[in-house]
Amino acid sequence: MREAVGEPAPGGPPTAGAHVPAGSAGRAHVPAGSAGRAHTAAGSAGRGRRPAARESILDAIRASEQLSRVELAAVTGLTEAAVSMTVRRLLDEGLLVETGRTPTGGKPRTLLRLDPAARLAVGVHLDRDVTTFVLTGQTGGVISRLARPAPTDHLLTHLAEGISTLLAGSGVDPVRCLGIGVVWPAPAGGLPPGWDSPPHLRDWDADALGRRLAEETGWPVLVENDATAAAVGEYWVARVGPERAFAALYMGSGIGAGIVSEGRAVRGGHGAAGEFGHICVQVDGPPCWCGSRGCLEILAGPRTVVVAARSDPTALAEAGLGDTTGRGVAADFAAVARAARAGAPHCLALLQDSARYVAAAAESVVNLLDVDLVVLTGPGFAAASFVYGPAIMRRVAPADAKTWRRSVTVTVSLAAATASATGAAALVLQSHLRR
Repeated sequence: MREAVGEPAPGGPPTAGAHVPAGSAGRAHVPAGSAGRAHTAAGSAGRGRRPAARESILDAIRASEQLSRVELAAVTGLTEAAVSMTVRRLLDEGLLVETGRTPTGGKPRTLLRLDPAARLAVGVHLDRDVTTFVLTGQTGGVISRLARPAPTDHLLTHLAEGISTLLAGSGVDPVRCLGIGVVWPAPAGGLPPGWDSPPHLRDWDADALGRRLAEETGWPVLVENDATAAAVGEYWVARVGPERAFAALYMGSGIGAGIVSEGRAVRGGHGAAGEFGHICVQVDGPPCWCGSRGCLEILAGPRTVVVAARSDPTALAEAGLGDTTGRGVAADFAAVARAARAGAPHCLALLQDSARYVAAAAESVVNLLDVDLVVLTGPGFAAASFVYGPAIMRRVAPADAKTWRRSVTVTVSLAAATASATGAAALVLQSHLRR
């Protein structure tokens, strides 16, 4: 679900669950009353090995929607015997269903597809003003969606009630739900000083929220940062093939990136891979809240654009920001973008200046990772991709044509509003479907 960039019920949850903090490669918590503590390698399992037959088959069918056993053998490189045995098990588990036959020169081949509702997970996006809940199946489609105003307090009750309402309204058996993925809008741990954090999250950190929500609901809870979750959501919803690596650049109140390679989110040694906003784009630049200098986010991030707009009387009037104090960086940035799209020259100039830095950093990401697909997602890019997308294309095209002999595609996610929540749910499903 992307568009290319151009120029202008009954049953209840399981009784025990595990919480894996954002970016974690080891810690897990079980709800109160459950025995023991589990240690997993969520998100990094399988690093350095070939995907198992089960994983390869599920990913291939997800990307192609339906395939025959013969086609699966050709796509995955598995033997026909391995495909046949694995498919039989997946059919027995209800993860795959047979759906008609395709004519060939000989015997018709039976087609296989994923059963969307066989395994489900809930994704939750904690935004400043709205909490978005989605129920997602193993094909990546959104089965049910619920949006509620962000709470002023009692966050756990707000989340538990929203999840319960979502499941009840969907009409699905809650037993099919494997767990909950929560999008944490900041680096792992507590919210850093100066972060445009939602007021209802300021007394929380990712680890505590995941642990307490697991205890409150009884379901396993996985907490992931917004950029990585959006990248995984794009991978599932847009049916990107597992053989294609890509970077999803995310703009909300800040700037981040999620990287997907071989169908897996890349997290790095400490779960902090993808800090796109902290690429240095000016060696003697201003100090950043992270402790470094000249970071992309401090020079060209949404907060910087909004501050510049508020400091320019003309841009302030163009964007209508005069009486919107306290509305939040993301909302004010969207107002600047709307004004720019309508032709407001000062707001457009602010976005173009920001886009020059973002494009340079994006080129570094492309060169470092050797990816040929860049997806722009998140509310900031959804509002202002008409400036940032072409700027990135103009930046990467000359060297690609002259030296690297590749063709980089820059696209805008059409599921930006739910990509992070869908991705968080998809991460829960991945952790089960690949076992």
